[in-house]
Amino acid sequence: MMDKKRIAQLLEVLGKGLFEKEHVLSLSLLAAVAGESIFLLGPPGTAKSMIARRLKSAFRNGRSFEYLMSRFSTPDEIFGPVSVSALKDEDRYMRMTEGYLPTADVVFLDEIWKAGPSIQNALLTVLNEKVYLNGKEEMRLPLKLVVAASNELPAEGENLDALWDRFLVRCVVGGIADKELFNLMISSTVQSEVEVPDAIRLSADELRVWAEGIDAVEIPVFVFSFVHIFRRLLTTYNVSAEEKGESLFYVSDRRWKKMVHLWRTSAFLNGCSVVHLADLLLLQVCVWDTPAQEIVLERLLTDALVAACEEHVGVPLLSDRLAALKEEGMGVLETHVAFKVVKAFFYQIQSMYPGRTVLIYTNEYEALSPDRPIPFVLVTDRRKTGAQILRKYEKSRHPDVFPKDLLQVVRTMTGLQVNGRKYELLREAGEDGENAVPQTEVSSRMTFSSAMAERIVAELGEVSARLEQWQREEAEYVQTHLFLQDRQRDILKNALRRVRSDITSLEIESQELSHAAGRKLS
Repeated sequence: MMDKKRIAQLLEVLGKGLFEKEHVLSLSLLAAVAGESIFLLGPPGTAKSMIARRLKSAFRNGRSFEYLMSRFSTPDEIFGPVSVSALKDEDRYMRMTEGYLPTADVVFLDEIWKAGPSIQNALLTVLNEKVYLNGKEEMRLPLKLVVAASNELPAEGENLDALWDRFLVRCVVGGIADKELFNLMISSTVQSEVEVPDAIRLSADELRVWAEGIDAVEIPVFVFSFVHIFRRLLTTYNVSAEEKGESLFYVSDRRWKKMVHLWRTSAFLNGCSVVHLADLLLLQVCVWDTPAQEIVLERLLTDALVAACEEHVGVPLLSDRLAALKEEGMGVLETHVAFKVVKAFFYQIQSMYPGRTVLIYTNEYEALSPDRPIPFVLVTDRRKTGAQILRKYEKSRHPDVFPKDLLQVVRTMTGLQVNGRKYELLREAGEDGENAVPQTEVSSRMTFSSAMAERIVAELGEVSARLEQWQREEAEYVQTHLFLQDRQRDILKNALRRVRSDITSLEIESQELSHAAGRKLS
């Protein structure tokens, strides 16, 4: 089992004096262990290069290479100069790579998008395969991490898409926002490099062993559900965004594969042998193309987590069964119960306001939905009925009505529900209506509905218990997660809270259906 405390201690030492950059540092270490690269977007002077220098100290005998790109940079400055003696004496083209990128453990490339095509092409193989072709010789690189930085995103039309896609982890880095931490920074005497105890440094041999452990981390079924749900949500969003001319999300198949490996690495370094819901939150730093997508991404991530969790515990199946049962029960009661028509055009709402007569047009009642609330407004009819009438809201007809005064109305089996409160309609005394179902059939079908509703209530209780157990496990894991911020933890908490709320709503609906069927039988 992975020693999580050691990783936490290593991050603490590396983060000394890196104010408000601890999260970026931890993601950089995660990317390094996963064999990935990280891109940092931010203005100069925000500790981007310091993060890379600190990461070098995480590895035993670690070596680093730094370079500031420009439009005039040449491959010689990145990969080493061509060996004149080898070319002259041996007629062999090769570079002297010692001290350059091919011999480094941690590489920092500033202003990455200014690299020319020859450098870009070489970097593609370096980033993806950790290989550099030195003449005819294929060099296996000791490279653990490439940290690339820029104060801008890759420009469109400059063939940078392939290079951009190689950076799995992407972070926005800004200045220090907290006043007290800013004061500590400007008065700190901590140097850019720190002393890391050799006992907690990472060795190449360890990383090779860890790679096997990471590959053995289990991927639960809910992870695959989450991936497919999120992909579906992205597709739907992109269709809408394209129509509005907004930026789209693009996640390649290769990127999905790398993300799953990153989740496995996260679970492993957190001391687990199985991917958790909390690990999936790392998707947030992997799929954005512009910082402006952050809000949309957070919403899509939350929706996907909710849907995956509900699918895992069995909510959709029970919801469908309840909806079918509710529709059947509604049909039986609607054909059996005949509401009394008053004043030629209305049904009367009982007990809505004591001492007052409240009516609703029959045609507007029949158009009500049992699931989707429709806005109504209460008006007084002084000329004809002398009663108050619940009318469907239309802005042209009711221009003076404020949104806060609208009443949300849905249809129920015995009347309607207004702003969550149920009211019955006045029925025909002793009449079942012309199209009534025979009483014996009603009793039989409602007995069945009542029994099925009670069974769904019981099954929802089991689902609720499974969710509660899952919540406890995830709460403990997410709270001490090494690579998440509090805002990401809140995303998971809110998602699980929504799942809990949906289950509670289904429990209430099924209990009401059971009670309604029972009342009808009595």
